[in-house]
Amino acid sequence: MSDEAARPSADFVFGTLATDELRIARLRAARHGVAHSNAIVPLDPRPGEPVTVQVTTGPDLAAEQVACYYTVDGSDPRGERGVAANGQVVLLRRVGVEWDTLLWGYVSQWAGQIPGQPAGTLLRYRIEAWASHGPAQWASEVAGVVAGTPPEGVDSADLALFAPPGSPPLWPVRRLASYAYHVDEEQVPAWLRDAVIYHVFVDRFAPGGGQGFHEPGSLGGFFGGTLRGIIERLDYLAELGVNCLWLSPIFPSPSHHGYDATDYTSVEPRLGSLEDLRALTAAAHARGVRVLLDFVVNHVYRGHPAFMAAQADRAAPEAGWFTFTRWPDQYLTFFDVREMPQIDSDHPGAAAYMIDSARFWLAQGVDGFRLDYANGPSHAFWSQFRAATRAVNPASITLGEVVETPALQRSYTGRMDGCLDFVLMQALRQLFAFGTLGPSGFAAFLRQHLAYFPADFVLPSFLDNHDMNRFLWVARGDTRRLRLAAICQFTLPHPPIIYYGTEVGLSQRNDVRAPGDRGGLEQSRLPMLWGSAQDAALWDFYRRLIGLRRERPALWRGERETLIADDARALLAYRCVAGADLAVVALNVGDAPHSLDPLAADGCRLSLASDPAVTWDGTTLRLPPWGGAILIRSEQ
Repeated sequence: MSDEAARPSADFVFGTLATDELRIARLRAARHGVAHSNAIVPLDPRPGEPVTVQVTTGPDLAAEQVACYYTVDGSDPRGERGVAANGQVVLLRRVGVEWDTLLWGYVSQWAGQIPGQPAGTLLRYRIEAWASHGPAQWASEVAGVVAGTPPEGVDSADLALFAPPGSPPLWPVRRLASYAYHVDEEQVPAWLRDAVIYHVFVDRFAPGGGQGFHEPGSLGGFFGGTLRGIIERLDYLAELGVNCLWLSPIFPSPSHHGYDATDYTSVEPRLGSLEDLRALTAAAHARGVRVLLDFVVNHVYRGHPAFMAAQADRAAPEAGWFTFTRWPDQYLTFFDVREMPQIDSDHPGAAAYMIDSARFWLAQGVDGFRLDYANGPSHAFWSQFRAATRAVNPASITLGEVVETPALQRSYTGRMDGCLDFVLMQALRQLFAFGTLGPSGFAAFLRQHLAYFPADFVLPSFLDNHDMNRFLWVARGDTRRLRLAAICQFTLPHPPIIYYGTEVGLSQRNDVRAPGDRGGLEQSRLPMLWGSAQDAALWDFYRRLIGLRRERPALWRGERETLIADDARALLAYRCVAGADLAVVALNVGDAPHSLDPLAADGCRLSLASDPAVTWDGTTLRLPPWGGAILIRSEQ
């Protein structure tokens, strides 16, 4: 293979914000009309605590009044021009006006306060703005996109939201925005903060029963991994040190990945049975390992009985679960994939179906959910979902896949326990794999990133996953870079995730965006390496790294200080302190060796080295090219 053919492609994870054009279009649209963006203070209200609702109105809307209609009984609030028809109303006041150069006009800021509510209240609200002359306008959000020529009446500000110039047109369908928050005393379960999560792609992990992997005709075929195979490998995972498994979707589905379910209360027969899932959770729990299911609310497979009923009869109850732009053949989908019709999670029937399904799996013993494309369903739905799942298991958790801005991720505080940290993942890969970010830039980013999110919101970190090039592919097989990235990841405050096989050197055969049939996301989903095919030294490094993290979990959440962020020498070092415990982490991300002296690491021992050439004599730390170390001083 030529060097050019082996060159890894740049990361492409923010699909709707991947270019400057799309980002500008999003900024314009967000402030164009009535904008709320789930902006409430506080984000996660406690019983009796008033909530301030914040709204902006754009220059095209000469708003004289803004109202927030709300209910506390679970019903939809309704009203018109400040008069509530169902529920109550709060009139917002104008608290400021600012000039917006991007819109070339004035944007007004509004605020109003909803009274505090008792514990257990699900407060639903909607927002309307109007002037004495002209129609009222309601806060709305994009429900989904449709390919092709848009009909008349689609706002021009919306047309540039999802496809840059020159791309096939995608026009968005808007819906009346549904907002909600749940009033409670809930906090992130303590076990999640101490979790080391292992992401299992079920079809590609272990067939079980002494069987080898299948050899399908394409990488999109079935390789034969099963739940029984995972059970047989639990000792491997426990010895590695992980204490939480995240399983890719296990529900009946026509695909190898399972993100297109046809049923939410049974197991795909290729993967096993409900009894196998129960056996897996029981065996995992016996080893101190929790189990998370990948759960998709946003869309189903077109063969799902609910969608088939909706297409067969426009009057069927299930027809309201989906958004038809022209019944029965044109409907909202997951990014224009016709096989994946999109669910309207605000429809009472659809919401009840999804929440009841989640309750069912908690009753089978699972410990929570990784929520696929969580920014598809509304915040109102997730407020209900978290409250309902916590009622079944108070220690269950919800983690959202929100491939979006930190601002949007933060808005899920109180609706989820956290979001997967895609922004950090980009920075880690830029520093350690691509080499496009220096130590000083990374240190500055990390300091601000960790300060931006509230304390009761978890951001699990990861280096790669099933929707992008594996880290080792991007690093061109250089395990030194992987070890440094892992040291950094495992010494951050939030729980780390390992994508199956990363710990034993699993990479891929080609780039996920290679031309023709050589690429595709399946390149990052190759079968797990077992036996002599594994990189034993890399596995042992991960085992020791996980052990260090789990020995002193509070240390990595302690006070942090950057000691060195030197772009010229390609050095990054930082210190973590918790009580009497202290750790110094030093990483050389360059091709020259370095000696670090002094390092403010008196009394520390060398607890982990990425390379045998790393030495520490109590005063001077010597790092080879692409070498790193963790030094720890403890009173234990």
